[in-house]
Order: sequence, then structure tokens, then C-alpha cells
Amino acid sequence: MKFPVRSLNITLPARSYSEMERIGVDPAGAAIMTSKQFHYNLKIAGLTPAQANVLKQDMLSIGGEAAVAKGAASCSVVVSDAIISGTARHFETLIAKLSVQSFGLPAVAESVKEAIVNITRPEYVIKARARKWKLGARSLVMGILNVTPDSFSDGGAYLEADKAVEHGLRMRECGADIVDVGGESTRPNALPVDAEEELKRVIPVVVGLVKKGVAVSVDTSKAVVAKAALDAGAEMIHDVSALGDADMARVCSGAAVVLMHRRGSAAAMQLDTSYKDLLDTVFLYLSERMEYAETAGISRDRIVIDPGIGFGKSVDGNLSLIKNLSEFRALGAPVLVGVSRKSFIGKAAAGRGGTPEERLSGSIAAGVAAVLNGAQILRVHDVKEAVVACAIADALKAAY
Repeated sequence: MKFPVRSLNITLPARSYSEMERIGVDPAGAAIMTSKQFHYNLKIAGLTPAQANVLKQDMLSIGGEAAVAKGAASCSVVVSDAIISGTARHFETLIAKLSVQSFGLPAVAESVKEAIVNITRPEYVIKARARKWKLGARSLVMGILNVTPDSFSDGGAYLEADKAVEHGLRMRECGADIVDVGGESTRPNALPVDAEEELKRVIPVVVGLVKKGVAVSVDTSKAVVAKAALDAGAEMIHDVSALGDADMARVCSGAAVVLMHRRGSAAAMQLDTSYKDLLDTVFLYLSERMEYAETAGISRDRIVIDPGIGFGKSVDGNLSLIKNLSEFRALGAPVLVGVSRKSFIGKAAAGRGGTPEERLSGSIAAGVAAVLNGAQILRVHDVKEAVVACAIADALKAAY
């Protein structure tokens, strides 16, 4: 059994070891001290009272901190989450102790160990149909190419396949690593499109771009469209339903796939944007969909996660997700974020972005914040500007 483990915040003193080297600290002593400076606050979901109680006792016994539900001690609750805090050294000791306990705690130990490995992971390699992308030092930019009449920003601009291909090539020239082709609008209240119409819109564009050597992703939640797109040379499927179509996992098993969080359909998703705990909800949903994808045959190195900015979230919810993207590192998959020209940009800027076209500067600012907070792929309309912005954000992350 796997236990979802989320990092509530992370303090990683990356400069610590180098600074100790500079003042002449013995390497063995520097290694010991550095492990004491790495601090984690982890939230573990779905523990039984017995697991929660032993976990708390073990963590406190080694000098760490732990908090569980009030009713865990009396077993008056069925399940309890736990928040545990400590240094890297505390967690090394805790994992060793839990690994030899009963009550299914070795599985908890493995989940905690995996989360810490993921949190400290310096890079990812995404395997697509015929390509690989290395993520770490540089973020990727995905250009949005809507071949729809009703998308919120550029609907109707690229309905003709030739125009769409030309625009995709321009995005590649501006630095887009991937061009994401969508034949069905996913904006709030968008009308659904049948598979036949979506195929007519998407496949000629995919074929045209692939012939020119462009790396193509297709934004679809229909397995039949995904299969045709992959057969035509697409590398990745961006699925807003996170494999909601029963056949989608099988179709995508040899490609890269983006799993996105969205609450409700396009027609209903903005009707209720309140959550008891938004970050928990999105994290646990993506954790479950990743586990489903892997069970269905999609390897971890083919999975990208997308918290779904603007899909069933309020303005404050969107801002909270961007600010806390680092918490999703514990899932062990690269994070894609799409903030480009969305309505929350204008609202967060006190109404200074009334139309999608007026939201460029706000989109760039939100995109830079997303990259600094943990996003590895930005999905954008304005590729040229986003490529420069990502380069600055990547340089800031790498700055000593």
C-alpha cells in the first residue's frame, strides 16, 4: 500500500556544504552537519490510529516533531493524517525505525523515503513517443495552438490547417520546445465536440507540424483522438480529465502524458470553487491518478502533472497553487502549469487585464513565479516572451 506524502514546506540549504568547504571544515564533518540543516515538514495521509500513534512516538523519541488527529490516541477516529517535522538525519532514523515495525508501517517508511527522494531530485527525464526531454537546469515552454472556434483567447484564429501549421512553426522558431494542439475548447462553459469533428480539426495540423520536425502534444480527453494523434507522430497527450476515458491509459502507454486536475465538467467547474483544503485535494487527486496510470502501464518517466490553474479554482485558489507548487515535488513527476492569459490574471491585477490580449505582462509574471516555485513546463500563448522569462527564472534558480 502506498501512502500519499506531501511536503508542506522545504528548507534546503544548498549553499551549506560549499560554505563549510570554504572555511576549511573537514568533509566528513561537513556532511554530518549538512544533513542536520536539511529540514522537512511532511504530511502523510490515511493512517490508521495504530500507525499514527507509533509514528508519532518514534518521531518524538528521536527529537523530531509529530502531530496527529486528537482521536488517534483513543482510536475514536477511523483514520488520521500526520504532520511530521525534522532534519534529514531525523528522517533517516525514522525510516529505519518504521521499517521494522508492525501495523503496515514499513509501507509508510517506503512512502516517506520516496517522498524525500522526490523532493531533493535535481532533474527529470520525460520519455515521449520518440523523444526525450531533460528537465532540471532549463524549463520547457509549450506553445498553445487552438484549432477551435471558441477558445477563450485565440478561438477561430487558426481553424484552417495551413494557418495553424504556420503558427506552430512560428512558435517553434520563437523557442517553443513543444506545440500543444487542441481541437476542443476546455474553457468554462465550452460546448463539447464530438470525436469526428475533433479529429478533423487536429490531425491535419499534427501531420503538418510533425513533417516539419516539430514536437507535438495534443490536448484531448478522448482516447480515439489521442490514438490518431500519436499514430500521426504526436509525442505527448495533455489530458484535462487525467485518463477519464477508459481506453486512454492503454493508448498513451508508449507516449508522454499530462495528468491534470479539474473538478467537474467545463460547464460546471466554476460553479463551486470552494475547497476544505485545495492543496490537499489537488495533491491527493494527482497522486491517485498517477498510481492509476502506472498500474495501467504508463511508466513514471512518461508522466507529467498539471494542477489545473483556472479549472474549478477561485482567484485565490489559483494564486495559492502557484505559490505552493513546490509541495507537488513529493509526487516525483515534473509539473506543467498553464497560466497564460487566464481571467484570474486580470482579476488579481485589480482589473488591469480585462481582455486576454491585455494579460501578457501578468501572464509572464505568474509564469516566472510558477517556475521559481517548482514548475518545469510552462504552457503559453506568447512563446517569444515566455522563453526569455523562463531563461531568467532558470538563471535565478541556478544563481549561487
